[in-house]
Amino acid sequence: MAKTYTELEAWGIFIGALIIGVVLTSLFWAYITIPENVKNLENEIKNATAVNLSETLNMDKPNDFITFCKKVQGSSNWDNNGFRQCIVQDTSDKNLIVMNLLCKKFNLSLSYGSFGVKCEGRI
Repeated sequence: MAKTYTELEAWGIFIGALIIGVVLTSLFWAYITIPENVKNLENEIKNATAVNLSETLNMDKPNDFITFCKKVQGSSNWDNNGFRQCIVQDTSDKNLIVMNLLCKKFNLSLSYGSFGVKCEGRI
């Protein structure tokens, strides 16, 4: 048996179908009208992530600086622009002398205070 719809149900079905049609049409047009520069950017991102990062970036770890800082029980920070920093919490005379040697060896500036003893600068 065929179902008959009331006038309100028929209008509801019509409006629902109209809304779904508008939404699907909008999504379709948004998809097919993607600008070329966005497509090229997406391709470049895919290609860049496919390449091994260690091959493209020459990151040289300052091993001698890190080792020296670890020997004096300090925490080292560095970046690829030449920034070096080593902080030792204890401000004893021994640490001041050792950190002074570290600063002279790597041509950094020495400072001390409530943070401890710090050698920092750019190489």
